[in-house]
Amino acid sequence: MVSLMDRATHADVPAYTDDVLALLVERRRGIAAAEAECAVLVAELIDRQAHFELGFRSPVSLLMDRLGVSAGMARGMLRMAEALREMPCTLAALETGSIDLARARGLVAARDSAPEVFADHEATLVDTIGGVAMSDAQRLLDYWVQQAAPEHSERDAGAVHERRRLFVSLAGGMVHLDGRLDPISGEVVITALQALTDPGNLDPADTRSPAQRRADALVDLCRDRLDHGDLPLQRLERPHVVVHVSLEALEGRAGRPCELDQTGVITPAQARMLACDARVTRVITGPGSQPLDVGRTTRVIPPGIRLALMVRDRGCAVAGCRAPRRWCDAHHVVHWADGGDTALDNLVLLCRRHHRMAHDGRGSPRRE
Repeated sequence: MVSLMDRATHADVPAYTDDVLALLVERRRGIAAAEAECAVLVAELIDRQAHFELGFRSPVSLLMDRLGVSAGMARGMLRMAEALREMPCTLAALETGSIDLARARGLVAARDSAPEVFADHEATLVDTIGGVAMSDAQRLLDYWVQQAAPEHSERDAGAVHERRRLFVSLAGGMVHLDGRLDPISGEVVITALQALTDPGNLDPADTRSPAQRRADALVDLCRDRLDHGDLPLQRLERPHVVVHVSLEALEGRAGRPCELDQTGVITPAQARMLACDARVTRVITGPGSQPLDVGRTTRVIPPGIRLALMVRDRGCAVAGCRAPRRWCDAHHVVHWADGGDTALDNLVLLCRRHHRMAHDGRGSPRRE
């Protein structure tokens, strides 16, 4: 069996780039025309009540079974087929490839807001959005809905806000985030992330990918809120990350426990990094890990020394890094668990990335 890539390799592919692009455009127009034909065929199945004839409970279950599509896609196909019955200009443009399926869906959504007004404006809307980028096409349709059906536009905006979601789960040793935000909330998040991922504000030697920078920026925002924000108390204390670590692990050797409260086991190096600038509570345990004595919680770095360190370093001490002191940890050059002093000459401010690198053995910054 010859694959699609094999066929493309052996076919008469045009020699000039413009001709390759023209061929691609032609194929995309063909796809749009095929989608239009599919919509007409789905409408015909609806008219014939084919699902009853073939023993299915609904048109959705028929399409799911025979086409192997999801329920959401099946419902979308049915909605498109029903709408295009009353949208001759849109159907004609889809058949000729003047618009693609995404633009057709946008037109269907716009029509739902004000069907009678849309009928008068359909031809103009189809011609207008067919020649602009998809983002601009959606913007034009949104403005049209605001003018044609302002009440529908406000109601739809409210419905979009109600669909906001954020899911957090733990799987495969990673924390997975999945969600969606309404436009205003999304703009706030994007703006905050961009402020922390702007290349002009980063270390020129930063080799992280854009996706990694966004991930680190999200963590930095949350950590800053935990460190400096006015968050509600939990069980009479401020929310904080809890690390359970044995003396062996804290000294860099294998030992248990060495884990976080909610996300599980971490490495001794990671535990040492977190313990570098933290509050520490000593718990002496006996057989069966039963606590025998709990010491007073103390700050590893006293407030006076921390203030002097921030005045001296002002920000991350690594040359070229512009991270301000608010986003930095106090790093022990010689870890306190190894006998290092908590004194200015053994401390340095490091941003979270350079702090992690120092504990990973990729450099041990020392203030000159």
